[in-house]
Amino acid sequence: MTGEEAEPLEEPAPEGPLTEPPVSDSDPMNAQVLVDRVRDRAADLFTSLEPVGDHLVRAEGMPALLGDALTVLRDKLGMDELLAVTVIDRTDLVEGLSLVHHMGPQTGGLVLELLTPYPVTDEDGTSTAPVAPSSVSHWRAAEWLERETWEMSGLAFEGHPDMRRLLLPRWWVGHPLRRDTSRQRTVGLEDPTVTPGDEDMEREGFMAQDLPHASMGGRLGLVVREKDGKVSGARVSVGHLHRGIEGLSEARVFEDIMPLVARTAVRSSVHWQVAYAEAVEALCHVEVPPRGRSVRVALMELERICDHMLAHATTLEILDCPAAASQVWSDRELVMDTAQAVTGQRLVQDAIALGGVAQDAHEDWSERLLLLARTVQAAVREYVHVAEALEPTARLEGLAPVHLEDMTGWGLTGPLLRAAGVPRDARADGRCLTYLDHEIPVQTRTAGDALARSELRLLEMASSARTLAQVARSMPGGRTRAWMPEVMAKGSGLGVVEAPGGEVLCYVVSDGSERPRRVRLRGPDTAHAAALADLILGLRVEDVPLAVASVDISVGGCDR
Repeated sequence: MTGEEAEPLEEPAPEGPLTEPPVSDSDPMNAQVLVDRVRDRAADLFTSLEPVGDHLVRAEGMPALLGDALTVLRDKLGMDELLAVTVIDRTDLVEGLSLVHHMGPQTGGLVLELLTPYPVTDEDGTSTAPVAPSSVSHWRAAEWLERETWEMSGLAFEGHPDMRRLLLPRWWVGHPLRRDTSRQRTVGLEDPTVTPGDEDMEREGFMAQDLPHASMGGRLGLVVREKDGKVSGARVSVGHLHRGIEGLSEARVFEDIMPLVARTAVRSSVHWQVAYAEAVEALCHVEVPPRGRSVRVALMELERICDHMLAHATTLEILDCPAAASQVWSDRELVMDTAQAVTGQRLVQDAIALGGVAQDAHEDWSERLLLLARTVQAAVREYVHVAEALEPTARLEGLAPVHLEDMTGWGLTGPLLRAAGVPRDARADGRCLTYLDHEIPVQTRTAGDALARSELRLLEMASSARTLAQVARSMPGGRTRAWMPEVMAKGSGLGVVEAPGGEVLCYVVSDGSERPRRVRLRGPDTAHAAALADLILGLRVEDVPLAVASVDISVGGCDR
C-alpha cells in the first residue's frame, strides 16, 4: 500500500496515490431522458412509462412481451445491472401476481422499475401456475434473484438454468410469501425433492473452505475443487441465516417493521433502516427535516467507518498481523462510543424512525464529531504507514481482481465496483435522499484486486471523517422528525442507500391499509456472494479466505 499523509481537516488533501480523485463532471442520464429514449425505441413494449423525480422511472409491461422488453432495456438502453426481482402477491384479492424488475446502468444514478402483471387463473377461471421468461442470459445476477423469487412466491422462470431453492432447505414444500394455496404446495418443478448439482458435487470432489465467519456475521457455504493447488471450480450456498424478515414485515404495521430491518445485517443496521425509511417516506411524499437528515448522515458515516475498520482488521488477522489488527479494533471502539452517545446502543443501532431519527443528538455531540473526525484521519495515516511496512500485504496484490468486461451484469456495487474504477455511489448521484445537503466525493481505484479494495476502504474512512466534520460544522437546528400520516398512501416507494458494502435497495408496496402489501429488501451481499465462485477461480487454495475477506460479505444481508 502506498500513500501520503493527509492534511488536517481544514485543508484539502495533497495529490498522491491515496488522495481523493476528482469527481467526474459527466452527468448521468436522468429519468425524463430515459423515458424519452424508451418511447422512441420501444414504446410498443410497455403500457405506461412515468418519470418519478430525477432518478426513478416506473414502467408497466406485458407478459407476452416481457422477454423482448428486457432485451431492449439491456442491449439498447444501457440497463447494465439487474438490482432486484420482486413478486407482489394479490391472489387473496383475486388480482394475481405482479413481477417487478429493478434495473439501472452500471454507473448508477438511475433506477428503472418494470412491473408486469401475471394472472393466476385462466379465462375460464381454472387455476394456472404463471411462468415468466428468465433474464439470466442478460444479467448473471438474475440467477440467484430468480431462484429466490420462485421459492418465495411461486413464479417460475422459463429458461433458467438452475431453478432450485436458494434460502430454504431443499425439502421445503410451498412458497412462504404466497397468499393462496401455493403457500402449501410447490409449483414450477417436476420433482421438488431433487436439488440439481448435488450428485455432481460429491462426484467431482468439492471440499469445504474455512472462512472468517465471525466478521461475516454468519455462515456462508463455500466449496471448492482443487487442481495443482489452485481453485478449478467453486460453489456458494446461502440461507443458513435466513429469518424470513420480508414475510414477517408484511404482518406488522409500518412503524413496527423498523426493528426487523435493523437486524437484517447487524454491521450496517442504520443503513438498512434508512433504506426502509426512505421507501416509506417516498410512498407518503414526506420530507425529513434538515436536522434529521444531518443526524442520519452522521450515524451512517460512523457506521461506514466501523464497518471498514472491521474489514481492515479482519484482513490483517488473516495476514497474521495481530498487533496491527489490534490497533484497528481499539480505534473502532472510539467510533462506536460516538454513535452510542446518540442511540444508547452499541451493536444494533435502533436509530432511525419514519420521518427522521429516533433520538436527537445532544448539543455537545458536534464537538465530539469534530474530535473523532481528526482522530480517524490520524488513524488512517497510521494504517497506511503500517501496511507499507508489512510484508504480508503483498499477498493482496493481484488477488481476486474484478474485471469489468467479465463481471458486468453481476449486480456488483460498493467498494467491489469502485475499486475496479467505476465511480458509482448512491450518496453522490442523488438516489439516496438523506445526502441531499452534502457533497460526497466518490473514491475509486483501478486495479480491482484485493489490494485496491483495501486501499479504497482506507480512502473512504478518511472521506467519511471529512463528512463528519462537515456535518458537525453545519448541523442545523429545529426538528429531527417529520409528521407521518396515520394511514399510509396506496402505491409504492423505493429507497436506495449506499451502505459500507454496497447498495441497499428497499421496495415497499402499500394497498392503503395499516400493513404493507410487500416489503422487498435487497442488499449488496447477495450479488457479491454469487460472484465469489467466479472471483476465486485460479487462486491458490490457501488464499481463498483472504479473497473472501476482501469482498467483505455480511451474511445476514444476504440471507435476511
